[in-house]
Amino acid sequence: MQLKLLWELQKMDLTIASMRRTIEEAPGNSGIDQNSENLTLLKDKLSALQITFKEDRKKQRDLEMKIQKIVDDRKELYDGMYSGKTSAKELEQMQKKMEMLSEEKKKLEDQLITLMESVEELEDSISTINNEVKEADLELHKKQKKLEAELAQYNEELAALESIREKKAVDIEPQFLQRYEVLAAKHGGQALALVENNICGGCRVFISSGLYGRLYKQDALVYCENCGRLLFKLEDPQ
Repeated sequence: MQLKLLWELQKMDLTIASMRRTIEEAPGNSGIDQNSENLTLLKDKLSALQITFKEDRKKQRDLEMKIQKIVDDRKELYDGMYSGKTSAKELEQMQKKMEMLSEEKKKLEDQLITLMESVEELEDSISTINNEVKEADLELHKKQKKLEAELAQYNEELAALESIREKKAVDIEPQFLQRYEVLAAKHGGQALALVENNICGGCRVFISSGLYGRLYKQDALVYCENCGRLLFKLEDPQ
C-alpha cells in the first residue's frame, strides 16, 4: 500500500516538476526576448537616423545662409556697378567678383540640392522606422500581456497540484517518505521504477528472479541492483 502511494506521489511530483519547468521556460519560449532585442535595434537605428537628420538640417541651413549672403553681395555689387560712380577699372574688378560669386553660388546650390535629397530620404527612413518601432512595441506589449496571463494560469495550476501533493504525502509513513525523497533527489525525481517484464523501468536492466519474487511482498523495499531505484510492481490483474 505504501509503495503504491509513493508511486502516485512520484507521478504527482513529476507533474509538478514539469509545470515548474514550463513556468521557468515560459519567458524564453514566448519570444519576448527576441522582440525586445529587435525593438532595441530599431530604436537605436531610429536614434542614429534622427541625429544624422539633425546634422544635415543644420548643414542645409548653413548652405542656405551662405547662398543668401552671396545673393546679397551680388545685389550690392550690381548696385555699385550701375551707380554711375564707378571707374572702368573698378567696374572690371566688380565684374570679375560677380563671376566668382556666381560660380560659388552654383557650387553651393549643387551641394544644397544633394543635401536636400539626402534630408528627404532621411525623413522617409525615419517615418518608416518610426512605424516599425510602434509595431514592434505593440507586438512586444501583446506578448507580455499574453505571458502574464499564461504565468497566472500556470501558477494557479501549480498551487492546486502542490495542495493535492501535500494531502497525498500525509497518508505515507515517514520512513517511506524519507527514503523516497532521498532517492528522488538522487535520480532526478524518479525514485521508483516500475517493473515490467522483469525489467527495471529506470535503467532498462533485467532484475534477478530473487528480487522479482520479493516484489510480491507488500511494501517490501526492493532496490534495483543496477541503478539503485526502489522497484515497484503493479498488482497482477485478478
